[in-house]
Order: sequence, then structure tokens, then C-alpha cells
Amino acid sequence: MSGDVVVLRSRISFIGLVAALCAAPLGAQEARVISLDDALRMFAEDNLELRLTRSRADQAAGLALQAGAFPNPSLGATHEPLSGGGSSYSETYLTASQRFELSGSRGARTEEGAMRRDAAIQRIHADSVRLAFDVKSAYVLALHAQDRRSVTQRITEVFREATRTASERYEAGDISRYARSRIRVERARYETLLADADMEVGSAQRTLALLVAPGGEDIRLAAAPLPTPTPPPIPSRVFDLAVVEERAELASARAEVDAEVARARLMRAERVPDLTASGGFKRQSDGLRGVFLGLSIPVPFFDRGAGAVQAADAGLLAAEERLMLTRRQLQNDVLQAVESFETLQRRSQLLSGEAMGEADDLLDIALVAYEEGEMELLELLDAAAALHGARTAESGLQTALWTAYYDLERAVGGFDDASAQSTTDPEIR
Repeated sequence: MSGDVVVLRSRISFIGLVAALCAAPLGAQEARVISLDDALRMFAEDNLELRLTRSRADQAAGLALQAGAFPNPSLGATHEPLSGGGSSYSETYLTASQRFELSGSRGARTEEGAMRRDAAIQRIHADSVRLAFDVKSAYVLALHAQDRRSVTQRITEVFREATRTASERYEAGDISRYARSRIRVERARYETLLADADMEVGSAQRTLALLVAPGGEDIRLAAAPLPTPTPPPIPSRVFDLAVVEERAELASARAEVDAEVARARLMRAERVPDLTASGGFKRQSDGLRGVFLGLSIPVPFFDRGAGAVQAADAGLLAAEERLMLTRRQLQNDVLQAVESFETLQRRSQLLSGEAMGEADDLLDIALVAYEEGEMELLELLDAAAALHGARTAESGLQTALWTAYYDLERAVGGFDDASAQSTTDPEIR
């Protein structure tokens, strides 16, 4: 029996040490609180991946501009001195030449560059919507972590107070030694949960800061509560699969098809040789001088461009298949997002009500009753567990519902509705 007592004392001492360590301040940096609109504005200004996408669009715009440029003329000068038998002779040439694209290849090349540029611009919008969803998802996850930490903090403080009260009641002989040890164990458990919640909050807030302000001074950013606990009603048009025709990904795929059409036309046009006209001035040392003109054209004897035409046709076919595949994927994306949101919305309606709101009062009543000796320890533990489970489940469901709402917004390319979350940046509306 004495051995069991020693083991019990050792466990209690270890649990007390764990509780003391968990209750110690972590020394973490105080996070700056921002709203969702602030997060989206910071994201539009500082997100590195969005900057990279914009740089690629600028590159495509530069290539499109270059594709429409005319060939440069060529200027040349030649001097040919000759001598022999005690006499000398020389000829001097001044030459200018210009290549003319008679096949329409410049127009096809310009059109291809313009389509590549349009596709890159549409990819900016597509990436913006996708990355904005990542920001919104990280925001609600940070909000969930903060809510979970808040309720865990409250219950931990309850058990800190209950531990103090239990010691006093034990000294007065009102409760058993087991009851005092049991409540200490429970306090240690919630101290551990609180430490885990602190780590979760730090991780979520750092993730949010990395997404919206990777170059800023804030290592952590805290999320402010959303305006409403549940998302606003969604526009009815999102239930029509035709909404995918407005997605930037589909517009980009269409532009890629148009670019491949122009490229196929370019490859066929380049099979027609370009004409080069040249002319200049010639002067001889014997005093004769004059102008000369010339024309040259490549003869497609060995290289007739058949391989380039075949490759361009294959590229066009691949672009058309990607367009069809993209449309189907976007349709499936919308259907899945709608189904997920509606399912979570029904779950939210089923779990909402007075039962969830009574959990806070239940713990307060149980704590007062326990301190007055009108309630057993297990009932207090049950009330604490009920509050922690209820609030964690409620926050988790709200997080999942908001995430599904923003995922549906992403799937349809934005709601464009007055009730929806808005931002001043047109790319991430």
C-alpha cells in the first residue's frame, strides 16, 4: 500500500511540474489584429506568388510587343583594293537591304503574341482568386485557433481556481485526498491543452502573416472576428454550371487555343520564303560609278517546314483538349463546392440553438455548486468537458462553413454580390 502511495505522490508531483511549465508565459510576440479586408489588401500588395504571376504577364506583354516588330534593314560597306604588274585598282560598295515578309507571318506572329499575353493576364486573375482563397482559409483557421485557445484558457483558469479551492477544502476536511489529486490532474490536462492551443495559434498566425505580408515586420498576424457568425446567402446563379464560363482559367485556356491557331497559321506562312531586296552605290577607282539593285529569295529545297507545321497542329489539338478538360474540371469543382457548402450549412443549422449557448452557464453553475459542496467532482469535470467540447465543435463547424463558403466563391470566380465579402482590388474581388 505504501508503494502505491509513493507512486501516486510521484505522479502528482510530475503533473504539478507539467502544469507549472505549461502555465508559464511563452514569451511570444504580441500579434497585430487585422480584419479580413486588411488581409486581402496586404495580400494584393505584398504576396510574392502574385508578384511572380504579374511578372510573367509583363514578360508575355513584352514578347507580344516584340512579335509585331518589323525586320531591321541591313547596311554594309565594302572596299576591294586590287594590285599587280605595277598597277592598282579598287572598288567600293555601299549596300542597304531589307527583308519583306510577304506571307503574312508577321500578322500571325503578332496575333499569337497577343493571345499569349491575354492568357497570361487571365492566369493573373485565376491565381489571384486561388491565392485569395488561401488567404481567407488561413484567416478563418487563425480565427478558429484563437477561439479554441480562448475557451481553453477560460477552463484552465477555472481549474486553477478549483485547485486552490480544493486545497482549502481538503485542509478543512470537506473533500478527500483523491478528489484533490483528481482535480490537480485535470488542471494539468487543461494546462497541456492550453499550451497546445498556444502553439496552434502561433502557427496559424504565422501562416497568415506569411501569406499576406511576407516582407513585412509582422511575424504573426491575428484575425479579427468576422462580421457575422455564419456566411451570407449565396447568389442563386452559382447553382448554374454555366457560371464556369466566367472563370479566368477557362478564359486563359481559350486564349491558349487562339494562340495555337495563330501559331499553326504562322508555321504555314513561314513555308513561303521571305523576299530580301537590296540596293546600293558602287564606285571604281577608274572613275566609273553607279547604283545597283538586287533581289534574293530562299529556295525551299531541303527544309520545307513540314515538321513545324505538324508540331503546330499537334499543339493546337492539345490546347483544344486542355480546354475541354479544364471546362469539365471547373464544372466538377463547382458541383463539389456547392455540395460541401450545403452539407455544412445543414449541419450548422442542426447544431445551432439554445443547447450550444447553455454550455457557458452550465460550467458557471457547476463551479459555484462544487465550491459550495453541492456538486460532486465528476459533475464539475463533466461540465468543463461539455463546455470545451461544445465550443470547440461550434468553432470548428463555423470554420469549416466559412472555408466552404470561400471555396464556393473561388469555384465560381467570385460572387459579385453586395452581400459578399468585397475588396477594392479587382483581381481578388
